[in-house]
Amino acid sequence: MRKWIYSVIIVICLGVFCYSGYQLYLIFAENNVVKQETKELKKIVNEKKGTEIDWSAMKAKNEDIVGWLYIPDCKISFPVVQGDDNSFYLNHTIEKEYNNNGSVFLDCNTVSDYSGDNHVMYGHSVEGGGMCTDLKNYVDEDFFNNHKEIYLLTPDGNYIGHVFVFAKTLDGSDYYLNSFGDRKEEILNKWKSEALYMNEVEDPSHFITLSTCDLDYGFYSLNRFVLVAALEKTDEPITVE
Repeated sequence: MRKWIYSVIIVICLGVFCYSGYQLYLIFAENNVVKQETKELKKIVNEKKGTEIDWSAMKAKNEDIVGWLYIPDCKISFPVVQGDDNSFYLNHTIEKEYNNNGSVFLDCNTVSDYSGDNHVMYGHSVEGGGMCTDLKNYVDEDFFNNHKEIYLLTPDGNYIGHVFVFAKTLDGSDYYLNSFGDRKEEILNKWKSEALYMNEVEDPSHFITLSTCDLDYGFYSLNRFVLVAALEKTDEPITVE
């Protein structure tokens, strides 16, 4: 009887081990697909040192590409796409292949030329790292204070993003507003009051807000990290890493 129980336990343990190994393989495989696709596109971005990107070549890869987001020391350097809805790129790569890592994508209700008030971008936090997982680095105050610039390259020009606030929030909060209307001052003050950290930014008029899951609450919670930056056009060369 005891041997039978031991045998069952061993079989169960082997099953759990095999299942866990398979899940780790899937995570690695999906991460690798995203890395390879990004690597190929990054060659186009850096071909002329970020000043005259061949956006036609980028669009030939995917007509939905509307920019490239680069956040130093966060391993966040990805093309930004915009779909017809906010569902497709949750689980599809730049080459439109199914992948749980998804892509970094601009809210479908946001103008793609970055001329609006606030341009919300979404990217997953994923098991094992990658995509926008390292946005959590900004939880550390020293990191926040020493990383005050992010970069956005677009067909209409390149931008320095001056980091404005970093916050822990819930999906659908005021950080996700695309348009301020006549409430701009009220909204910016609310962003600052609810932020974990903030910087004063001169004459902020256009923003990007990057949103990702706060994995401390699990994959399926509504808890989010958001990083908001004020956009300033620049003619300076930008080399992404």
